[in-house]
Amino acid sequence: MKSLGSFNIFSFFLGKWGYFMKYKIIYLVIFFVSLTSLNAQVIGKIFDKDYADREFGAVVIFVEIDNNELTGLLKTTGEYILLNIDTGNIRALDKSRNSILGTANSAEEVFYKMSSSQVKLLIEKGKQSVTKIEMRPETLTLTNGSFTLEMVVPCPPDCY
Repeated sequence: MKSLGSFNIFSFFLGKWGYFMKYKIIYLVIFFVSLTSLNAQVIGKIFDKDYADREFGAVVIFVEIDNNELTGLLKTTGEYILLNIDTGNIRALDKSRNSILGTANSAEEVFYKMSSSQVKLLIEKGKQSVTKIEMRPETLTLTNGSFTLEMVVPCPPDCY
């Protein structure tokens, strides 16, 4: 008779295959934990402004926003902020597409999602009092000083 101290639940339920199943279950747990951590990914990358101009095209239109106002928006939206500009107006949504500043014209209207932490880092690195929200031919960027935040995600289609 086995003592309770050497009891192995995997062996109890699965016999000799319990040893192998233990590792499969551990791998499955790691896999599911990694899947759930995808929601916490950092969106956006900071580049040198000159590099961004070369790689992402010239700025078509921009609007300046005071960093205090932008920081206030970040506090309201949480982990991510979605931005767009339209005829000189800044529009901001939270990650659930709830309006924070201005309004979206439709549910299909494209906003650009980025991590609030990256926007804060851009402000710190740029050291200017205002940040430019810029539309380029294919994307939206934020520029502060000699740094530009890009690699943002258009929503839709990627509104995860």
